[in-house]
Order: sequence, then C-alpha cells, then structure tokens
Amino acid sequence: MMSVLEAKGLTKVYSSKRTVATTALKGIDLKIEEGEFVGIMGPSGSGKTTLLNLLATIDKPTSGHIYMNGAEVSKLKSSKLAHFRRKNLGFIFQDFNLLDTLSIKENIILPLVMDNYPVKEIEKRVTDIAGFLDIAHILDKKVYEVSGGQQQRTAAARAIIHEPSLILADEPTGNLDSKSAKALMSALQDLHEQKGVTTTMVTHDPVAASYCERILFIRDGELFSEIRKGEARHSFFQEILDVLAMLGGEHHELSASRS
Repeated sequence: MMSVLEAKGLTKVYSSKRTVATTALKGIDLKIEEGEFVGIMGPSGSGKTTLLNLLATIDKPTSGHIYMNGAEVSKLKSSKLAHFRRKNLGFIFQDFNLLDTLSIKENIILPLVMDNYPVKEIEKRVTDIAGFLDIAHILDKKVYEVSGGQQQRTAAARAIIHEPSLILADEPTGNLDSKSAKALMSALQDLHEQKGVTTTMVTHDPVAASYCERILFIRDGELFSEIRKGEARHSFFQEILDVLAMLGGEHHELSASRS
C-alpha cells in the first residue's frame, strides 16, 4: 500500500524575543496509507492541532520533513503551496467555513469552479456526492436555512468533490449535537469504506474517534501510543477511553458520556 502522507522528525518550536521558546512538537514520525481513516487525539496543549496545521502546510516545521505521494512538500515555496493545497488536500473545519451568500450547491462546487472544471463534470460530481451524503434535497437552499449537521455534510462534500489525496478534519463534530455528529461520522466512515477516501482527523471526542481505523495519541508534543480497531466499534471505543485515561486530561475534554 502506498503512503499518501509521511512525516519524518517533525519538530515545531514557537519563539519570540519576548517569550521563552515553546516546543509544540518533538520529532514526530508518522505514515498515512492510501485509503486509511486515522484519528489524532491528546489532551489540550498536546500538539495535535499544531501537527494538523503542519500536515496541512498551513504552518512550516522548525525541522523535519513532510512528504505527500512521495514529493517533499515541507520545502515548497509559498507561491506553490496554495496550488498544491488546492489540488491535494480537502479540509473539514469545526465551524464549517461555508459562505453564507452562496447556496449549498455553490459552496460544494467551489473547488471545481476555481479550477475551471467543465460544467457537465461539475454537475455529475455534485449529484453523486450530494446523493451519497444525503443532502441532494437541500442543494438550492442557503447555508442559514439548513441544520448544523447538514452544513457539516456540505463542508464534507466540498472537501472531497475535487478528489484530493487527503482529507484533513479538525474537530468536525465539535459544533454538532450527538445525533448530527453520529450522522457525519457515519458518512465519513462510508466515504472511507466505499470510496477509499483517505482521512486524518483531529478530535477530542472518543465517540467520533471510534469510527476511525487507527488512532495516534499525542502527549507533550510526542507520539504516546497507537491503537487499531478490531472487529467491534464498541470495544475500540472502550480502548480509546482507556488510553485517554492514561494520558490524563480533564474529564469534560474526553466527553465519555456521549455515545
């Protein structure tokens, strides 16, 4: 199986003249294989969001290397990064990041319009993905006319419509109620299983994480452990809770009551 993403020795140090340098990540090594659904978890301040920002090429590592599909992206100049990001990555954010002035359909097709795809191809893709994510009936509505769960599935559709190499999701269930969160995670799991979409997700929610097939745990900027899902999601969920308990962290952060 081919590695879509590989990080070697990723280190990130934040420093300024006024403050003591803070090391957010220390020598992280990881691989994301094609078609994998990988979760990243850890207590607040563990470095998981910093890691996601480095993988997303939004931030640059202090040292270390990031490769995508075999090419080193951590050395790309900013002039080429925007194009690389648009072609190869899809993003799902906690706060949806949809444009209120556009319809649901217009939000979804934005990446294709920006890259001048033919109208026929755009229509084919939006029909396919909207049907798959059960949002075909709201395509003509404005963002503010649909529920939070429907907005997040719209964001997921936008993230994958241009068929990127990797989807990066940052706390995608953070602003959803438990029913909407379950619907979104089921959709992401289906995309992974049925369409082979490669996804890496940062989450604090063990219920959301239990939909992944592999979880990387980070503590104090270092990889703490890794677990893989067996046959049953329920036992995987319990295993996630056990590791989070070992990691420490505030009880509300683990949100173990949601199921």
